[in-house]
Amino acid sequence: MKKKLRLFVWEGYSPDYTDGIAFAIARTEEEARKKIIEVRGCEPYTWGTLTVHSLSKSIAFEVSGGG
Repeated sequence: MKKKLRLFVWEGYSPDYTDGIAFAIARTEEEARKKIIEVRGCEPYTWGTLTVHSLSKSIAFEVSGGG
């Protein structure tokens, strides 16, 4: 049986001047990380904090910029 797709969100991802954010829809954390590395072209030096969301219900998510 295949695992269901989930939304993986990393906050504090690869910070420079400010924190970044990364997300992927995948079945496992390993698959999600591979997809992000594929897009980025290399592994980030830090992933930050991971939150995993089910795709069986509506959600909203936001990260505000600072100044």
